[in-house]
Amino acid sequence: MELLTTTIGAFPKPDFLPVIDWFRKAGGTDDPRPTEGYRESVAAMGAKGETLFRRATEAVVKDQVDAGIDIPTDGEIRRENYIHYHCRHLDGFNFDLLNSKSVRDGAFTAELPSITGPIKARSEFLTSDWRVAQSFTDRPIKITLPGPMTIADTTVNLHYEEQSDLGADLAEALNHEIRALAMAGCRWIQIDEPVFARHPENVLEYGLAHV
Repeated sequence: MELLTTTIGAFPKPDFLPVIDWFRKAGGTDDPRPTEGYRESVAAMGAKGETLFRRATEAVVKDQVDAGIDIPTDGEIRRENYIHYHCRHLDGFNFDLLNSKSVRDGAFTAELPSITGPIKARSEFLTSDWRVAQSFTDRPIKITLPGPMTIADTTVNLHYEEQSDLGADLAEALNHEIRALAMAGCRWIQIDEPVFARHPENVLEYGLAHV
């Protein structure tokens, strides 16, 4: 039986793309201010931004194809990290209101965006990311998304009384993106839920209902 190869998703951004991400920050994935500077770095690129994003996406797709990967990803090139990029495209998140939160079972404390209203989908955004990446190869491009529990764990909830209600709204908003990707032709979609391993009691209580 033939085994197909893929990559997890994230890829270091080329040096010519001035967008801050976990690969470049001193704290790495334990960065205490994971969303800091993203909007400013994107705005600073101005009219050249889309050209640079496309060039960087082409570079990371080519790198994966040259390495023999059967199902490359877009490298998550447009994202500051694999979680908060999605939150920026959903109603209910406030990136101007950051709050401290202990994350990863107390591993570190981070300043995180707040949930201040109902989570709702807006216009699709991942279909565009997929189409750009897919234009650079005839191999199928995989798109990755964070799951509801992982998003909830890496943001600060100031709106929902019940975590299960927050998870349900996140699941509905993410499902909107997943369906749009499938309709556009994307056949490889990965949902990351590392928080499942850290909070199995919540998985059994409500998490499984949201995947």
